[in-house]
Amino acid sequence: MSAHRPDTPQLSAVQIAELLGQHRPTDEQVAVIEAPLEPLLVVAGAGSGKTETMASRVVFLIVNGLVDAEQVLGLTFTRKAAGELSDRVRRRLRAVRLALGQDARRSALAVPTVSTYNAYAAGLVGDHALRLGLEPSARLLGEAGRWQLAHDLVEQWTSDLEVDLAPSTITTAVLDLAGALAEHLVDPEELRHEAQRLVDRIAEAPTLAKVTATQTRLVQEVRASLQLRSRLVDLVEAFAERKREDDVMDFADQVAVAARLAREVPEVGAGERARYGVVLLDEYQDTSVAQLELLRHLFGSGTEAGRGHPVTAVGDPHQAIYGWRGASAGGLARFPDHFPGADRPTEVLALATSWRNDRTV
Repeated sequence: MSAHRPDTPQLSAVQIAELLGQHRPTDEQVAVIEAPLEPLLVVAGAGSGKTETMASRVVFLIVNGLVDAEQVLGLTFTRKAAGELSDRVRRRLRAVRLALGQDARRSALAVPTVSTYNAYAAGLVGDHALRLGLEPSARLLGEAGRWQLAHDLVEQWTSDLEVDLAPSTITTAVLDLAGALAEHLVDPEELRHEAQRLVDRIAEAPTLAKVTATQTRLVQEVRASLQLRSRLVDLVEAFAERKREDDVMDFADQVAVAARLAREVPEVGAGERARYGVVLLDEYQDTSVAQLELLRHLFGSGTEAGRGHPVTAVGDPHQAIYGWRGASAGGLARFPDHFPGADRPTEVLALATSWRNDRTV
């Protein structure tokens, strides 16, 4: 870490763009690029140049000595997006340093960490799982292996599920339910209790005088679905136990364990905040409940020490595609509460100009 930080940037976003031979950033982009080192939410529409702006913000902070390169953490959903952002930042840092007459080779190894959300969670689990009494060397279970493990369990199941479904259909239901519970950080017993409570409420509901056959059938289908879900909890718990016995984890398990580490072991969050002075969260509208809990307890309101940590989140409420696992465009609206400023409200900026479509579109 640098011993001294400049009070004000020496190069503006516009000057850096000129050094790189790029188009001058818009006023909206400049506001994001030059924003103070505080929590910041950027609402960016499709084609608004969010990746370009985020890369420019990272370069601006590093070139001006406001943060060291290795203190920057960028998280996104796909390896392709992570690779694109990382490559952009590295190329531009090198180009700016060369333009300024600096030795780019000396700092070539000092680069930001850019990763997927899942890979970052997996790293935390590998480093700290022992703090929860878990084996950090657990093998990652791919989709095929996950299916085979669950299907074998279903084939060997002796209890009557009281339903006439193919083993493959039950396997899919078990995997979906296990994944949803992990993504939402819900204990299987909580689901069992809630499903049975709703079944009992349906059974106790008074019969109305004017009820059509269709309405009656729909109510019966809902009740049957809840009963099946309650019975599937036994299989979900057996699936979790089999994974523990075989020393394997799937992606949902890794994120859930990482969230638990962040929530229950304060030293993990303290270490990550000391390691990363600036955090950028891409596609924030698609973060799951577990991912949000992980990030909030590391860098946000989950701990008093996390208040005011420089987290920049970028998202578009109209591009949320992971609602099935608890992601919600409402997460953008809650960002200021989850990542509050140290002494003032979290700023919200927008990138509203789309460069992907012409005026006619």
